[in-house]
Amino acid sequence: MSWQSPVGDWDACGDRFYEKTELYQLGWEVSDFDNQRVCCAREGGPIAVVRDERRIVLVTGGNTRPVLKIFTSAGGVMGALVWDKGSIAGLGWTSANELVVVEVTGEVHMLSMHGKILPKQFSLGQEVANEGITHCIIYPTGLVALSASHTLWSVSGWEDPRPQRLAPMGKGITPPHCIAAIEPAHTLSGCVEVLVATGDHVLIVDADSAQAHAHGQGPLLALAVAPNGSFVASFSEGGRLLVWTADFTKVLSEFETDVTGPPKALAWCGTDSVVVCLEDTVLMVGPYGDCVQYELEGAVHLVPEVDGVRMVTADRHELLRRVPDALQDIFSTGSTSVAATLFDARKMFDEGNAKADEKLRSIVHSLPEAVMNCIAAAGADMDPARQAALLKAAVYGRAFCGAEAVGKLALRDAAMSLRVLNALRSPEVGVPLTNRQLEALTVEGAVQRLVAMHHHFLALKMATAAGTRTDVVLVHWACAKITASQDVPDDKLMAVLEAKLKGRQGMQYAAIAAHARSLGRTSLAASLLDREPRASEQVPLLLNLGEEARALGKAVDSGDPDLVYLALFKMYSARPLSDFLAAISSTKPLARSLFLAYCAKTEPELLEEVLKVQGGHEGLASLRFKEALATAAAAKAASAGTVGARTIRSLDLMQADVLKLIERSADSWGQLRDYGLQSKGAQEMVSLRKLQSDLESETGNACFLGLSAVGTVRQLLRLGNVRGAARVRAELKISDRRFTWLKIRMLGAAKDWEGLEALGREKKLPVGMDVFIAACKAHGAPPATTAKFIARLPEAREKAEEYAAIGMLTEAANAAAQSKDTDMLSAIQGMVGGSSNPLGAAVSQLKDRLSAGVSR
Repeated sequence: MSWQSPVGDWDACGDRFYEKTELYQLGWEVSDFDNQRVCCAREGGPIAVVRDERRIVLVTGGNTRPVLKIFTSAGGVMGALVWDKGSIAGLGWTSANELVVVEVTGEVHMLSMHGKILPKQFSLGQEVANEGITHCIIYPTGLVALSASHTLWSVSGWEDPRPQRLAPMGKGITPPHCIAAIEPAHTLSGCVEVLVATGDHVLIVDADSAQAHAHGQGPLLALAVAPNGSFVASFSEGGRLLVWTADFTKVLSEFETDVTGPPKALAWCGTDSVVVCLEDTVLMVGPYGDCVQYELEGAVHLVPEVDGVRMVTADRHELLRRVPDALQDIFSTGSTSVAATLFDARKMFDEGNAKADEKLRSIVHSLPEAVMNCIAAAGADMDPARQAALLKAAVYGRAFCGAEAVGKLALRDAAMSLRVLNALRSPEVGVPLTNRQLEALTVEGAVQRLVAMHHHFLALKMATAAGTRTDVVLVHWACAKITASQDVPDDKLMAVLEAKLKGRQGMQYAAIAAHARSLGRTSLAASLLDREPRASEQVPLLLNLGEEARALGKAVDSGDPDLVYLALFKMYSARPLSDFLAAISSTKPLARSLFLAYCAKTEPELLEEVLKVQGGHEGLASLRFKEALATAAAAKAASAGTVGARTIRSLDLMQADVLKLIERSADSWGQLRDYGLQSKGAQEMVSLRKLQSDLESETGNACFLGLSAVGTVRQLLRLGNVRGAARVRAELKISDRRFTWLKIRMLGAAKDWEGLEALGREKKLPVGMDVFIAACKAHGAPPATTAKFIARLPEAREKAEEYAAIGMLTEAANAAAQSKDTDMLSAIQGMVGGSSNPLGAAVSQLKDRLSAGVSR
């Protein structure tokens, strides 16, 4: 492949070189280009063209509405639509290559690069609509608009656009000549800053303040911010081009022209030179006042880039940029750099010149540097023939370098990058990126742009080569395929899709299914969802398709309770209760359990209805009984506070509800074979609560409800209401033994020893004297009282032990002697301290007497 030196196309500007490269010959159908409003996206993006309604032009044909056309950078048609909305105040492209159209009234519309209106419309507000917009700037992440009342409005972000009024510029300012915006990415505050040229001042306006800077240059008719946000170029009414720091505190360079009035266009070429379009000339001014002049025929539109400026005319698309250092290092006339030497050596080698070896040996110690410079030059060059020659030189030099001198992947990465760039630059694609622009956009960004342009095959190859995600490309392709195949049957289209998507890692079938559903192809959507491995994506869409049963099955299989609940509630809202319960009970026990658990916790009424429908008497009885207990507890808590007449009525109603719930629980348990005990217990509880309620009414003491039967009797006895206790005993069939035991305990607790003795004298007591003795000992009865009950014990040994326990040792000794228990006597003797006192001596005599009797 032959190549030519690029030096002949270079133009010197001071000590630097610039080149103007033709990217494409534009064969588009754009008539009267001078009267068109043209908007080009950055980084080789699409171009929007629409008739400029601000100019008076002759319109022929039947349609007087302007047609908004969108082209690739190579002039290929991407879309068009008749603009039937309001007058356009501004055009611009977002970072996602969506076209933003701002009407004079403040209405904002967004279009795809194919000319489809997107559902992302919003308004800057009624105030802007009433005043109208005079100036508008759209940048990739937002917009700035100036209204007729000199009020600035800003929108930051396209996902959730919220118009914000910026700081007022002050009263009495002259009408602004022009405005410019420093994007948020380049400001210290992270918010947009607007430059407003008015009179002999420039205002720097943000959300909080408006700072005026006098420049003394007369009115500034045009402003342009450098791509890095650090510098601002201006063109004054007197024809002077000035470059300022971004805060307008210092002039960096000046250039005089012989033109008065506003320029046709003003833009930066990278960050080191400024391009201004005058009447019939394009003037590029370098950083030190040097300039290069190009002839101009017709209108030109400038598109600033990070490393140059693109120029769009009626028939050409060109790139003006500073020659990259790597290219200048190799191709500049008379260059003796190591990279130039290596390039010449490879050229000689290809020609069979023996001096190639001599040249190579002359730079043997700098070969790694030469190889890397040749690789860098290949990436910077836009001519495929020179790219190949430069890479060959790099390969030639690397063969003579050490193994580790040049990275193993450097050449491979460079070759891949060039393949990507050349594919993007082809007229069929029309994305003329340079290497630096691709670095700024990233390979992922380039893939996304190709996807949006429907170049899916190239995007897939590029993503695969770069090792980035390919599922995004395939999902977009599948959605586009479905959109374009409205007449293809679902089964055939599914076969086509599956042939391309099967076996791909990370495929998002749910996203494709959602698109199919949006087009009304529910059967195709359901088939696609069967292949979606993620239940979290699968279940919601199945529900939207009306496939509740399948969605519930997938949710249960996933084991995610949140998904199960989502499917359950959707199914519950879409079906009659009986059908819903039948669906979840027969095949989905987990779903049924979760639903019942939810109802029990948050909607007990629904749970009762569910149990009724299903005939679940056991669960229904338990539910009602728990509800009764909860109501009873609430009533008890309410009664503990200050009670008025209204509160009493509420408490009465709550107590009535408790009785009803317990009775219904008893009825439900009664319908079950093995729950007779629970049914009987619930019935007895009803009887007890009724009796307790009567007792509270009779006694005026609210202290019975909630007590057990025994607790009720105990409370009555504590209050001295023996008649009431007897009534409870009779109605609740408390046994005589338990009732007597309760009376003994209450009398002991009350220290009513006379009453206790009187009870002990009754005939046919159902309890023994041991119960009386225990009560006496537990509550500290006098020994004499306790002794009366001990004396009635039937066993002499038991008497002796009890007497000894209360300290009546004489009586204990007599009882022990009566029972002839020498061991007990020995124990008593030990208690009294042997035979040193009279009681001890008496006990000793009793022991001796018993021992003598035993021996005889």
